[in-house]
Amino acid sequence: MTLVSVAAVSATLRLSRFDARTSGSDIVVAWQASIETSVDAYVVERKSAYDVQFKDMERVRSHGPNKLYQFTDERVYEAQPGQETPLGEIIYYRLRVLNDDGSITVTDPISVDYTPTAIRRTWGSIKAMFQ
Repeated sequence: MTLVSVAAVSATLRLSRFDARTSGSDIVVAWQASIETSVDAYVVERKSAYDVQFKDMERVRSHGPNKLYQFTDERVYEAQPGQETPLGEIIYYRLRVLNDDGSITVTDPISVDYTPTAIRRTWGSIKAMFQ
């Protein structure tokens, strides 16, 4: 399941697209801004249902309005370090927007239902035994 959020985040940023979807065993987060004034960079943040707070995943420099940005979360299976990700876990993503003037804006989170494959679950169990 993919949740799409489209919103005016601030006076200098209007997202025309912000969504997350599964792609095999990864999650692809994509966004596009119709207005992107004074935005220096985006920080993609992730939080599982078991995390207390969001964690930085990737910093992406801004490229101007109407450009498609994508981040592929290849480490989504590691949402619970040292423990398998439960089936059907909800993963949340949000963008922390870093502006040229030093101000920061945070988007509302979006969510995706992540169900890892049996192979990944088994591999995760084997890796956990040797940590």
